[in-house]
Amino acid sequence: MSWDAAHIIYALGAVTVVLAMLFRKGVIIPSLVTTFLLGWAYKGGLADGAIAGLAAIYNANIMAAKELFSIILLIAFMVGMLNALKELGADQKMIVPIQRLIINGHVAYWVLVIATALLSTAFWPTPAIPLVAAVLIPAAMRAGLPPMGIAIAITLAGQGMALAADALMQVAPALSAKAAGAPQIVGAIWTKSIVLTLIVGGVSTLVSYVLIAKTIVKPAGKSADAGDTEPLIFAEGEAEAAAVLEFMPVKQSQPYAVFFALFTVCMFVLDVIAMIVFDIKGGDAGALIGGTAAMIMLIATFVKHKGDAFEEVGERLTEGFGFAIKIMGSIIPIAAFFFMGDHEHSAMVLGQGAPGFLFDIVDSVQAYIPHNEFIAAFGVMLVGVLCGIDGSGFAGLPITGALAGALSHGTGMDTSMLAAVGQMGSIWSGGGTFIAWSSLVAVAAFAGVSPIELARRNFLPVIAGLIIATFIAVLVW
Repeated sequence: MSWDAAHIIYALGAVTVVLAMLFRKGVIIPSLVTTFLLGWAYKGGLADGAIAGLAAIYNANIMAAKELFSIILLIAFMVGMLNALKELGADQKMIVPIQRLIINGHVAYWVLVIATALLSTAFWPTPAIPLVAAVLIPAAMRAGLPPMGIAIAITLAGQGMALAADALMQVAPALSAKAAGAPQIVGAIWTKSIVLTLIVGGVSTLVSYVLIAKTIVKPAGKSADAGDTEPLIFAEGEAEAAAVLEFMPVKQSQPYAVFFALFTVCMFVLDVIAMIVFDIKGGDAGALIGGTAAMIMLIATFVKHKGDAFEEVGERLTEGFGFAIKIMGSIIPIAAFFFMGDHEHSAMVLGQGAPGFLFDIVDSVQAYIPHNEFIAAFGVMLVGVLCGIDGSGFAGLPITGALAGALSHGTGMDTSMLAAVGQMGSIWSGGGTFIAWSSLVAVAAFAGVSPIELARRNFLPVIAGLIIATFIAVLVW
């Protein structure tokens, strides 16, 4: 493929955004400017190009907002529900049994990792995150684990470890095998992806724990000098997150607090059972969780406010949407630019026939990867990471799968190994653990931290895990 002006602009824009993230600079300006230039270059001409560029900014952000609205709505319902439960003091009652297990911030980190990995493996991260947020985040915060530590544990275990393996639904291995032109190797890719994701997950969670261990504080309410409640003191930049979530200090319990604590847990348990019995997965499972949260919000508000509930329900929902937009508002322009990396989203903005800029660029460099096992494996992994930059981990699997099949043809390299390595790169990147405009934003919203900062904190631990896993994959397979 010969790169035209639009492809060059997209490539330079993507590099600029990534570099800005690494240097902790804002990325909204380069995203909007590059979107404008991309529309101008694709349309061509002075007047027509300028008009197309301006329209591209608006249309791209509309497209991104539509794609992300399910996350926004889920966040709004969950925050509205948690605020309604908070008014009754039910949120405090709900975490009492868990506090017996989460005795301090160090234990809380690993409990979050294990619980999130198991739930996300069964139901995918989208529906699992609200379950974890409703029950475990308050307990972890009161145990002394800072909001950033909470978000790191959940993203690495859910969006990374569980999603990359896709152990139950096996959508990812099937996509990789089909793209490689070898559907018979689904089982081999599935086995290797589980082993590799455990390696990446083990390395990244351990490295991240070591890095955040010094920020973990004493559990709230356990003063060394007296029995008085002791507030948590978080590291710089995380105090605002604690204030947003308002889990401390403990509020006076209201009537029905115990009932609603039990009712909420039981409703989510019933959701889990329904997912298993009726085979509810993916977006449908997220809808079930979101609807349950909305219903609990309604009932709790009516019990608390009686006749004033009609107005108060609107307040709870407004609070939820306000919190969701506060988190997501700065993400939409970034997502708008990177979503144009694939053909489907690009066509929504620039019209039918528009190219997928990122996928075209990645496809054009495949031929330059030498046929050496180590170079090929790391090349496929890097291609997967680059494909994940668009914020969709699964969207890159056709490219990594096809590349794995092409590189292994006639060379003796294990196709399933290369495909599994590419799967790790694409999903751990775009699934996402260090891409701020991926589903990582939902975790950041529930934990009350910056998605950009969360992505930056996850970057080095995940990359280290991917390098080690790729190296082991070549040696073993």
